[in-house]
Amino acid sequence: MRCRTSVAGACVRRIALRLVAAGLLAVATVSAGAVVFTTDYDRVTVLPALAGNPSDQDWRAHGAVTPVKNEGSCDASWAFAATGLVEGDHLIRTGTLQSLSEQELLDCTGSGSSCGGGSSIGALRTVIARGGLATEAAYPYTAIAGSCKASTAVATIPGAGRVPPGDEVSLQNYVANGPVLALIDETPALDSYHGGIFTGPCNRNHPTQAVLIVGYATSGGADYWIVKNSRGASWGASGYIYMVRHQNICGIANFALAVSNDPLPPPIASAIPAPTLGAWAVGVLVLGVAAFGFLMLRRRTE
Repeated sequence: MRCRTSVAGACVRRIALRLVAAGLLAVATVSAGAVVFTTDYDRVTVLPALAGNPSDQDWRAHGAVTPVKNEGSCDASWAFAATGLVEGDHLIRTGTLQSLSEQELLDCTGSGSSCGGGSSIGALRTVIARGGLATEAAYPYTAIAGSCKASTAVATIPGAGRVPPGDEVSLQNYVANGPVLALIDETPALDSYHGGIFTGPCNRNHPTQAVLIVGYATSGGADYWIVKNSRGASWGASGYIYMVRHQNICGIANFALAVSNDPLPPPIASAIPAPTLGAWAVGVLVLGVAAFGFLMLRRRTE
């Protein structure tokens, strides 16, 4: 946009205002994506700490893991990790693997959980409250949040507890008994992962994505987690990422949930968490503030 000399002051103000508006809009857009809510984690029953070093485990080899799914354009990792947790537990308890409906969670969880991010704890509450989830075939995924529909439940869980935060020894022991849901930082380095053992960099205290830990192993002297993502089989190592152990990589042990007999806490009324800001979004916000400051300076000098 060009400014004529006769109206330069007004034109500059318009440009600055547009920069501010664009910056704030970009922040709102980016901060709403790639988000998982950590509300209620502090109220979930913390499971007992476990010691020991159980041998390598891979629940895929036991038929407890469905094929890798793809959340597509909808940021619903919170729902995919929750269905994976229930799918694995159902196979372990009944011997039957059912691919469960993420769309049912997307439509029925509420409390701010949608394609802009959501709560895995809220998703598990929905599973229990509805008596279980329908199959994916009966309630197919559309990647768009819709109205909650009636369904026929085929799998549920009794409850869930929190693995002692930051305790990777306990986490290993719980994964030895079944897949575990975890929250991690969806770092740019993770976005570009194509195989091998991921060692970062990433933030331990900025959870932005829900995943399913389906096992752990040691290769060439390196210990790693086997982590199922929901980006489709073309991402990473056929839809998986192998993350180094004993470093609490990306905060993998900070917000981990395992199936248990412990009831989940009821939701807090009107508690819809605010989205978090990524580094890029913060940069855009700074740009918007700078533009606003330029506008104010311009007005003072006219």
